[in-house]
Amino acid sequence: MSEVLFTVVAILICIIAEGFFSGSEIGVVSADRLRLRHEAANGSKGAKLALKMLEKPEWLLSTTLVGTNISVVTNTTLATALVVSLFGASYSWLAVVFVAPLNWVLGEIVPKSVYQQRANEITPRAIFLLKFFSYVFYPILLVFSIITRFLTRMVGSGESGIFTLREQLISMLHMSGPEGNVTPEQSKMIRQMFKFSDTPVIQAMVPLVDVISVDRSASCAEARELALQSGHKTLVVIDQRVDNVIGMVHTLELLGLDDETPVEAYIRPVKYVGGSKSARELLDDLRHLDDSMAVLVNEFGSARGIVRATDIMQLIVSEYHDEHQLTDDDKDSIRKIAETVYIVNGNVNLDFLNDRLGIETKAGDYSTLAGYLLQKLPDIPGAGVSIQSHDITYTIEESTERRIEKVRITLP
Repeated sequence: MSEVLFTVVAILICIIAEGFFSGSEIGVVSADRLRLRHEAANGSKGAKLALKMLEKPEWLLSTTLVGTNISVVTNTTLATALVVSLFGASYSWLAVVFVAPLNWVLGEIVPKSVYQQRANEITPRAIFLLKFFSYVFYPILLVFSIITRFLTRMVGSGESGIFTLREQLISMLHMSGPEGNVTPEQSKMIRQMFKFSDTPVIQAMVPLVDVISVDRSASCAEARELALQSGHKTLVVIDQRVDNVIGMVHTLELLGLDDETPVEAYIRPVKYVGGSKSARELLDDLRHLDDSMAVLVNEFGSARGIVRATDIMQLIVSEYHDEHQLTDDDKDSIRKIAETVYIVNGNVNLDFLNDRLGIETKAGDYSTLAGYLLQKLPDIPGAGVSIQSHDITYTIEESTERRIEKVRITLP
């Protein structure tokens, strides 16, 4: 009888050990790193040790996995031996029937749920025991580490680390709850960054009509005067036609030169890209260039507009700015004049417009409200022209021969 009691106690200890290791696996990943750093700065030894062990997460997670597997194997072996000794070998299947549910519920589901919800409180305490077992399991962990490195070299390591993969970060966002280590504001910002990585660069484009340019035949005096009037230190250089962009010139390089000196000798090359290139890819490209500007061209090689690194960064920022963080230009682009009536600039970004008004204007080969309307009209419309789409009425308030300036939007 004493042997049976000893075996039952050993089985319970194994289940508790399994719960500790499986729960710790979730707890250390869910713990708020900022909170751990704050507690470590206030003298918490557990927080300091947790941050130190998290510097090598593969060892920490391997410790929990080895501990979990040893606990499960030992538990199953003891349960099988107990059943065989009591009922005979023909009833060994009873061990699985009784032990498996205990392992799932008490060894996996319950501990992981508790550790995930109280990760910040439990991790600084549990980390000492994990550190102890990392020493106990060291020979096994060392073998696993060597095998892992060998296999990694065989298959090749990707550009991204194990904890920086896009899919893993998205999974972390889905798992983060009210008690998680990612706040709703942080989650929104990270999701917008992922959205930005898929955003075509055309959404950050400055159209040619808004570009300050100078002809290659212009003199330094003309270029300097244009820079003073526009406030731009960098000018786009064209060759006779505005859609024939051949480069750019830094007006600071023109200071001190003779007024009649042509700017052609100081033209710098620019990068040419298509509108479907992602904003993230272009930003990476521009980081490696001396001049942070690219020209968007169509299939015929004609320029459509320009994109600077600052335009892309502004696109990122505007994705998660709320109403109280909007710039003056953003606030002026959409003006509410009645309960369901708005005056909107034609060059407002469609994504920004959709977010502010709660509508779903689908983007196509255009990124602005004016582009959306021009897809539905044969000519540049004059003031007073109205069209209706999805129960929303768009009325042209101001326009020129070349573009739509302001639109009145009436919601249903």
